Amino acid sequence: MSGTVSAIVGAQLSDNPAWAGVPSAVQRLGMAFAALAVGATMDRIGRRWGLALGLAVGTLGAGLAAEAIVAGTFLLFLGGSVLMGVASAAMQLGRFAAAEVHPPESRGRAISSVVVGGTVGSVLGPLLVGPSGRWAQQADMNELVGPYLATLVILALASLAIFIWLRPDPRDVGRKIAETDPETVVHSGPTRSISQILRTPAAFVALSAMAFSQVVMVMLMGMASLHMGFYQHTLTDISV
Repeated sequence: MSGTVSAIVGAQLSDNPAWAGVPSAVQRLGMAFAALAVGATMDRIGRRWGLALGLAVGTLGAGLAAEAIVAGTFLLFLGGSVLMGVASAAMQLGRFAAAEVHPPESRGRAISSVVVGGTVGSVLGPLLVGPSGRWAQQADMNELVGPYLATLVILALASLAIFIWLRPDPRDVGRKIAETDPETVVHSGPTRSISQILRTPAAFVALSAMAFSQVVMVMLMGMASLHMGFYQHTLTDISV
């Protein structure tokens, strides 16, 4: 939802349209670097705590971003974007938490179900941009604050729901499945480093394809919203 207007906010707060893509880039960097930390945290304290904390950090980030728009502070907005990237990393890792509570033959379907849910959310979320912007205007705030406040509420509710209802912890369920399912092989030997994995042709090709597809997607989304805002389209039109 907030990603729909991040380029517009970046251009306004920086007073330079050339900087419109910086918030999105910063959020993606935050997501990339946080993924390792969030994954390690989930291994230590469990998936429930890891997911809930990751989304809670994103809640704080959405609040900072909203405050930055009110105060007109570009650097604070970038800081909020980084923290929202942490929430994105946690949500991306959630699909693997869903997989590990199922036997091997059902894990593909479990992951695809989570992806379908995310796809539905990516369609429905932007539809809240217009209404949240109008609510912000009614509260005598910049309409661009609305999507970030709506994001704050949704992330907070998601974090609370996961903390309350994600029981038993998927990590513990996965370990029990690994102990009882003969098809599940637990790797106990030395693991490859990231540099070794990247030297594998298949891994390099997969990573490159994902990186280039993300570049195209983020670039088009940022340009479209910025140009539509420049030509005075409403947030409802831009979100569609």
